Amino acid sequence: VAALVGPELAVVVGSLCSLAATAALGARAERSGALDPRFHMDAGAGEPVGAAGALRAWSCFILIFVLLLGTSKLSGPLNAWLAGFSSTVTVYCGEAPGSLAFGWVNTPGVWIFAAAVAGGLIQGAGLRRMLSVLAATLRQMAPTAATMLAVLGCAKVMGYAGMISDISAFCIGVTGALFPLAAPWIGAVGAFVTGSGTSSAMLFGPIQLEAATALGTDPYWMVALNELGVAAGKMLSPQTLAIGLASVRVVGRDAELLRAVLPYALGFLVAMSALALAGAWL
Repeated sequence: VAALVGPELAVVVGSLCSLAATAALGARAERSGALDPRFHMDAGAGEPVGAAGALRAWSCFILIFVLLLGTSKLSGPLNAWLAGFSSTVTVYCGEAPGSLAFGWVNTPGVWIFAAAVAGGLIQGAGLRRMLSVLAATLRQMAPTAATMLAVLGCAKVMGYAGMISDISAFCIGVTGALFPLAAPWIGAVGAFVTGSGTSSAMLFGPIQLEAATALGTDPYWMVALNELGVAAGKMLSPQTLAIGLASVRVVGRDAELLRAVLPYALGFLVAMSALALAGAWL
């Protein structure tokens, strides 16, 4: 999906596949009686949901998929036309000046917002209710947005000040040719500390890129290793654990969930480190 369509839908499709696999495993565990009672939530007897009701409930996600797919590289002429609605701003005028491009229309955030509004109308939500939900979401996400902006600003300052190159040189000096082994762990630490894969990518992605250039390895491979590590870091992140427990109405069991998840995260990192070293040497 990433190669043929683009990075946005790779995340969506990957999430849907993960959701389907998790639902299948959960149903199997429930049938076999192996479901951990510590994390069991009795949903109670609900009303049966027909096909029309299910489609209405999933309308936002269906629209996101359709809009992102319809405006991706698969729709070449439309994608090229929408790309014209953008602006470029110079953010650094010194040596090797930097600039940022803003896409006003063909950007995932715009299509996700449009899908949310359209999905709300399909589900029968009025304008007042959607505005109240939007306001509540903005209040809830304000600390996260502030953190993301701070991390982005820090990453840019580090890059322009030469700190990225220094950190990369230090990491290579410590690990040498075995740096690919450490690459997923660096991404995991970033995701664990910040609670965000995006923040980890902004902070440590440039370090991985600098390291790849210095070692003469494929830069795409090295940066991808950072994102592999992010997956493990997200498993262990306190923010992720809290969100997961809250979604099933469980409170105060973060340590138990962390102990349950830790072996899988460490096993994943070890496997990814082996894959990283093999891929770097091929």
